[in-house]
Amino acid sequence: MSASHPVPRPLPKAFIIAGSVFAVAHLLAVGLFALAANSGPWPTNFGSDTSPGPSFAAHVSNKTEPYYLRPLHLAYHYVPHANSNRPAPFAAYFEVRLKNKDGDVIKDLKFPDEKANFWVRHRQSILAQGLAEDSPLQMGTEVLPKAGGPVPTIEIWEMNEGQLHLVQKEKNLVPRDRPVVRPSEWSKLLAQSYMRYLCKEYGADSAELIRHSRELIMPMDMLVPRPDAFNELQSNFGEYRREQ
Repeated sequence: MSASHPVPRPLPKAFIIAGSVFAVAHLLAVGLFALAANSGPWPTNFGSDTSPGPSFAAHVSNKTEPYYLRPLHLAYHYVPHANSNRPAPFAAYFEVRLKNKDGDVIKDLKFPDEKANFWVRHRQSILAQGLAEDSPLQMGTEVLPKAGGPVPTIEIWEMNEGQLHLVQKEKNLVPRDRPVVRPSEWSKLLAQSYMRYLCKEYGADSAELIRHSRELIMPMDMLVPRPDAFNELQSNFGEYRREQ
């Protein structure tokens, strides 16, 4: 004869209602926090940028995130916190032509190097992305030089024979009927530093760095296709000469 088991008493209705309200509030807090995250990148007149989430979701998540989600270690979405999780805006690689004192090419190197191990290729790909960081030039009103002084100049990319080259241009002569970009100070520093290192490593007298880049397909391209989305752009950072 089997022993009889007592029938468990049902939970009080107040506990059921309180638990259901808490579960719904918890899911809403998590869901609105995810909804408030930025989306994109989307194309704009000044390059790609992200778009904020709905204002009502941001208003609620600003209150729930510091006092509820953060103590539970749930205040995380990849958009603002981890740059490594963001898709790179460009697919990029670069080549360096090492030359002797007569200007003859003695070695042509491509980075990332397909023959290098994974970790070296990864670091080289990060360097290539750093070289691809251009800054759109936002021109304001016309710049007038000081009396008797030179007109201020700025360095920009300019197309020449199918390749972008760095040129110093007077600000008054910068085109205003089309987008104009220039390399960031960081990308120029990376280019000069790496060319100097390669010249020392291979005993070359000079080096020329050419960046190859192509914009990645973005969500907006499903609505407004770009005819030049798959075109590769070559950008010449100029020549570095090793100091004797």
